[in-house]
Amino acid sequence: MHDGYIFTLGICGSASASGPAQGCLDLMLAALAPVKRAAYLGEILVREGEPSLDDPLLGPVCADIADAEVLLFATPLPGGALPARLLALAHSLAATPPPARRRFAALVVFTDGATTPLWPLRHALEAADIELLGELYAPADAALDELAVEAADLAHAAYARARVSYPGALP
Repeated sequence: MHDGYIFTLGICGSASASGPAQGCLDLMLAALAPVKRAAYLGEILVREGEPSLDDPLLGPVCADIADAEVLLFATPLPGGALPARLLALAHSLAATPPPARRRFAALVVFTDGATTPLWPLRHALEAADIELLGELYAPADAALDELAVEAADLAHAAYARARVSYPGALP
């Protein structure tokens, strides 16, 4: 736990405000207690000097994942695939030994196609011993007001499960 509180980390597969994923993650985080952080994995990496595919955010996000009891994911599946930075995060997470404590996740996906591209993320969560409590699927261009209640309920369910596992956590 983070200073005695349940720590919630929100991870968005897109930093684009033009799609619903970022707003959905914001909505999910706003529905929960105040000890939380968000990572918006945009499509473009800005690096000084020589171009590199190394993601400077990957290490800090993985460190936050190790600290978090609740993980909330919201992502589009552009072109029918996980966004590149979220895929890289999933591979890194799957290769990292999990901490010896229970963690819980919820996932909201915006897609008009198949959900099979989520397999690397699901595998990473399983490998990291993070229990995926629920998945919500919405059209790629979904209006947030149409799924606000379901997304907030999913976030509440993950947080409530963590509260059961950590009854001594501060509110």
